[in-house]
Amino acid sequence: MSGLRPKDDPKLAAGKVPSEMLRELLALIPAAGPSVILGAAVGEDAAVIDTGGPELLVAKTDPITFAAEDSGRYLLAVNSNDLATTGAEPRWLLVTVLLPEGIDRAGVHRIFASVREACAAAAVALVGGHTEITVGLDRPVLVGCLLGTVRRERLVHTSGARTGDAILLAGGIAIEGTAILANEHSAALRTRGVPTEVIERAAGWIRDPGISILRAAQAVHGTGAAHSMHDPTEGGIVTALHELAEAAGAGLCVDRSTIAVLPECARICAALELDPLGLLASGALLVTLDSAEMPAALERLRGAGIPGARIGEMLPVSEGRTWTDGTPLPCFATDELARYLEAR
Repeated sequence: MSGLRPKDDPKLAAGKVPSEMLRELLALIPAAGPSVILGAAVGEDAAVIDTGGPELLVAKTDPITFAAEDSGRYLLAVNSNDLATTGAEPRWLLVTVLLPEGIDRAGVHRIFASVREACAAAAVALVGGHTEITVGLDRPVLVGCLLGTVRRERLVHTSGARTGDAILLAGGIAIEGTAILANEHSAALRTRGVPTEVIERAAGWIRDPGISILRAAQAVHGTGAAHSMHDPTEGGIVTALHELAEAAGAGLCVDRSTIAVLPECARICAALELDPLGLLASGALLVTLDSAEMPAALERLRGAGIPGARIGEMLPVSEGRTWTDGTPLPCFATDELARYLEAR
């Protein structure tokens, strides 16, 4: 039995591969050798390889498929975020650039300039990659492979969450998805009564506060207390909580009222009949740690100018994944942004 779905299954929607299918696919990968400390696993954000020295090599690959503006900064941010959740420092970037037929030379130069500038600003070395003009694309696609290092005693796993840990959310919900909606669908938002000033504020989130969680992760990691870190992306904060629990083999209970849904996000989601808790949420960070360590972590975040709050607790797996009122956490089969785009 191959473990793959039959050919007559319904076609998959845009977004993440369904978690049950991902588990099947990952189960087919042969076991890695002892040098692979962390390989492919549901909920884990990066691979970790032991090269024999005092520092471990951390690797991540992620694409940019629909963000046209400032693509280099965006690409570096989404890859750096996943390295940051391990406690690693981003150091070297390779980029595969797939270009649509008919793109002009100036467009290619703008993409490369954006990547160079982003790397220079982040002190990351651009060390290689691949470039081609690809049949069938309607826009450029960039795929990053980012490498970094972390001292072995400072490595953090998503699976490191422990029963009894407090859950901390740094940042607000949902920065990336709301910014994309505001930038690319402003006319639809105005038609549905969203004020121009709300749309403009949300559109600016791409740059400020941006989607990078590197400073937040470094602030919390600096306490030495983080058992687990994970960044919410597609499927929003709720999907990230499911991934956190699954990676740790644990349950959790979350107080919905403590999740900081930003006012502009709430307004835009209400206008489009979307759930902000299932909306693309890059720019936020989930952390688990001992309850006694929470005040110090929150203080370090405040010092970095980043909001944070305790939103829940890790529980035994038998307790399930629930809100504090006892209802189960919902599951989002597709991100709310993708659902909106499909319905248009």
